[in-house]
Amino acid sequence: MAQAQSLVASPFLDVIAELAGCALPDEAIEMDSLLLEGFAKCQDPCAIRAAADIVICDLPLRQRISGRLAATLERRIESQNTDKQALIAAYALEALFRLSFVSCITRFIPLKILACIKPDINSLYAQHAAKLAGAAFSTWQESDLINALNVLRKIDGAEGEAAFELALVNLSKALDAGSLTEIDQHLEVARILLRDAQAVDEDRADAAAYTAVIDIIRGFHADAEPAFINGRAEALTRAVQDRALVLDKQHLPDWLLPRADREIQWVRLMRSVQQACNDLTRPSWLKASAIIENLLAVFDADRTFETRGGLGQLLRPKIEASFVRERGQLALLEELLDEPDWEPKYKETGRALRACITQMEVNGAPLGKRSPNTNYPILERLLGIPELPSDWASDLLHRLETTLKDRYDPSHDFSNPVVQRLLQEATSNLASCLDYSGEVRFHFNELLAQIILFCKTRQDGGTKELRHRGDYLRDRDATEFQLQQDLWQWLSGNFRHGEVLDEVEGVATGRADLYTGFGGHRFVIELKRHHGHLDRTAARAYCNQAASYQNTNVKLGFLGVLEIADRTGPPPSLEECIWYDAVLPTGSSIARHLIIFRVPGNLISPSSMSSKTPKPRKKKVDQ
Repeated sequence: MAQAQSLVASPFLDVIAELAGCALPDEAIEMDSLLLEGFAKCQDPCAIRAAADIVICDLPLRQRISGRLAATLERRIESQNTDKQALIAAYALEALFRLSFVSCITRFIPLKILACIKPDINSLYAQHAAKLAGAAFSTWQESDLINALNVLRKIDGAEGEAAFELALVNLSKALDAGSLTEIDQHLEVARILLRDAQAVDEDRADAAAYTAVIDIIRGFHADAEPAFINGRAEALTRAVQDRALVLDKQHLPDWLLPRADREIQWVRLMRSVQQACNDLTRPSWLKASAIIENLLAVFDADRTFETRGGLGQLLRPKIEASFVRERGQLALLEELLDEPDWEPKYKETGRALRACITQMEVNGAPLGKRSPNTNYPILERLLGIPELPSDWASDLLHRLETTLKDRYDPSHDFSNPVVQRLLQEATSNLASCLDYSGEVRFHFNELLAQIILFCKTRQDGGTKELRHRGDYLRDRDATEFQLQQDLWQWLSGNFRHGEVLDEVEGVATGRADLYTGFGGHRFVIELKRHHGHLDRTAARAYCNQAASYQNTNVKLGFLGVLEIADRTGPPPSLEECIWYDAVLPTGSSIARHLIIFRVPGNLISPSSMSSKTPKPRKKKVDQ
């Protein structure tokens, strides 16, 4: 105690915590005071974190000082002038959460701190706060934590962590949603947020793993081909291996173990789903009992995850349909149900599956293989019937389905491989958008194809081909209004569907640059000018405005940017000028989808990029 003043400022706070934990009754008061003063004055973040861990794990010590310690930790959070102080504040917040997890303090203390987070806080503290808010939400399900994560998502340096945690929040909501529409909506938002987290750090194996999980769940529900499921399962395997490599031999605190256990559950479930997808397409099974047990484990995934029906609504229909379609599978299930020694937990699930099939039969679903004319999803959707009549000619149906598929896939119309690839990549990213179907999909694809061709011709065309129309592409003072006029003329002459208007008032309380209307749905093209080279990060500064035009209609649109940059070499290639992005407005659970295209301006001719050598003079010939 004679050395108290020097000890409290030393990096040995964890040692003082151990001494306080084993202090005799007559020493406890002085040691507790010394420890609390150390928490107030110590400048070593790791020592503070270690000391807090000792206190939280030592029940008698925790009970003695937790109230006073919480007040001290709150004061440490207020000071964040340097990165070291910010890290101390982060560890103090972590200790407050852990104290609330073990019910030593009310949870409203850390919740209050997160609710008061400002956008100008230190990014190091913000990163830790995002992780803590996510871990706390999995325990408490408090909406204030979602609000805090939305604030943290706007802070440079913390946006990746906050996006990842918000993705897990939406995944959790999807598992508890009451309808397929809600489930799809939350899974779509979760996938977009995971993509945002990977955009900040492309090596985030956790985000890649959860993205694969969502793709597998949605693919299984949508009756995707086994090749797709297997491909996403391979991505999941790589992500899990990368994550295990990063976390190898690291100590995981007890309070984070539930989250780790849930990750392991997800991986096991996705392995089962992958196997189920393969087994349901096989004509025969060698080990029928093991396969049916795996199918029943997938069928009853809600029980494993303690969810309220979200997984069941997504995973069960395909299994039910398979047992209805394949009489042999149903017979094997019935044989297993008659076995007295069969695993009881699977028997209960098996009876539930059999009851579902019986109810489907009562409702008119015929047992046995469906008609061969059922492999025409586009035709069935357009006609609005679940199954085509069996007497329709299969060759005619095949031609109709192929023609419709070509109509909905504009890449089939172009021989240029780059244009094909751009169309396929852009449209594949739109698969998660609920509005992207039917006529909306067809019109959007057609418009996208025209915009890609416009971008191509504006890079290919010279002054001879474009004449005065292309002058703005070589003018460093060009404006977005010139791009707008040029694109309007292009679409007016080439776009075969809808009406293309410019400067349309009364859209999202503003004015739409280019408006393409189709009676019911519409697409808006927002146009901007950007000085300097435009990358995906810079383009996001314009995305909110472009996405706002989707407020009251389909959630699909375009953002075009005229790039005015000083060039000494070639402009960006066409592949670098068109990409997909999405916007998730703060507090919203509905994503907005954008195709972004940049039109390089201030162009120079290819010949001017080469240094010219003087021509040799002709020698005079003596007369």
